[in-house]
Amino acid sequence: MRPSTAAVTYPIAGDAAERPLLAVWLLLALSVVVPVLPAVPVVGYLVRVLAATERGESIPPFLAEPRTLARRSVGGAVVSLAYLGVPFAALLVTLYGVVSLEPGANAPVGRILAGSTAVLFLGILGTYLAPIALTAYGREGSLRRAFSLDALRPVAGHAAYFFGWTLGFTALVVTVGLAGALFTVSRAGPLFGTFVLAYGLLVAAYLWGRAVERARRR
Repeated sequence: MRPSTAAVTYPIAGDAAERPLLAVWLLLALSVVVPVLPAVPVVGYLVRVLAATERGESIPPFLAEPRTLARRSVGGAVVSLAYLGVPFAALLVTLYGVVSLEPGANAPVGRILAGSTAVLFLGILGTYLAPIALTAYGREGSLRRAFSLDALRPVAGHAAYFFGWTLGFTALVVTVGLAGALFTVSRAGPLFGTFVLAYGLLVAAYLWGRAVERARRR
């Protein structure tokens, strides 16, 4: 099967068929009503998907080993916050500094540009490293391993990972944009949007997990 076809069909191609996709969809739909909490198990499942994909396995069952899923959910949330939350917090600080300027005051353009550039760099770097860290955590179950340079450096600097990460990031951006458009549809919009988002997350996780595997193998 061609890699592109494998990525598109991955969410429904395993022995569990469409059940994991439906579980992720349901939890994301619930997170629209109850923010954050239902999405935490989704993080844990994506960690499981990354590790399974790296091993070359099909999509894993969602409810297998619920205690492990709970641990991976909490640990995956910690790793995600560390890699993605810091750039987001820096962005908020930068925006606060801009909007809190007094009207008519001389804006420190140089500082604003430097801060914006630094935030952009941190955001891209965090987004680039997060799949490697989450895969390492899913593989070994160690939070320390998710922040180890020995685990990050060989993969992050490999062209195979860069290519696979770019594919996954592009797929995720497209699905997020489509999901956002569907959310504007009256009544059923959130259901359609969260389904597309669930599908896109699983496709991106597949592409990232395979990218990590190729980088570690070569």
